[in-house]
Amino acid sequence: MTIDLDKKASKDVDDTDTATTETAGTDATDTDTAASPRSRGRIVTVVAVVVAVISIVAAVVAGLAWRSADGALAADRAAAADRQTAIDTARAYTERSLTYAHTDLDGFFAGVEDGTTDSLKERFEGVRDVLSQIMSQSQVVASGKVNAATVTGQDGDTYTVSVFATQTTQNLQQPEPGAVPTLLTVTVEHTGDQWLVTDYGADTGQ
Repeated sequence: MTIDLDKKASKDVDDTDTATTETAGTDATDTDTAASPRSRGRIVTVVAVVVAVISIVAAVVAGLAWRSADGALAADRAAAADRQTAIDTARAYTERSLTYAHTDLDGFFAGVEDGTTDSLKERFEGVRDVLSQIMSQSQVVASGKVNAATVTGQDGDTYTVSVFATQTTQNLQQPEPGAVPTLLTVTVEHTGDQWLVTDYGADTGQ
């Protein structure tokens, strides 16, 4: 029997290649299997980091928004408090200016000059003698009551306040008290820790 060495060698080579291929395939499969958990672990880690970063950014944005809203609310409250102080100042001054008696003119002028700027004080001092003479001769007695007041204008720390009041007066010519409504404009200025009246007079609608 003749042995075909070429055929046998060819068969041996084929068997070797097959074994090598199977071994390589097995190694590749094992490598993929081993790599898969590590890959999944890396993905999970990346996702966790991204989620953490997003959470931090969201928290920072929310904190800034809260601070901004809180600051705006505080500013609104402070502005409202200042307007109310201007109104209260104007109301008190109006009542003092509409309340007087010929028997206490010094008290009246002290009241209308209190809480005012120097320029307004000078205006009252300029007409004090004339007003004192008129009030004494007519023996006038008057009292004022503020019915309503509101801020109608603001320029920085200067507030324009419209005041609706009623003044009840009596004198020699009018022994019986009579009430007269009046609309006044009071200008109030916030200077440092002081609220001063800078102007006062009848509201002419202009």
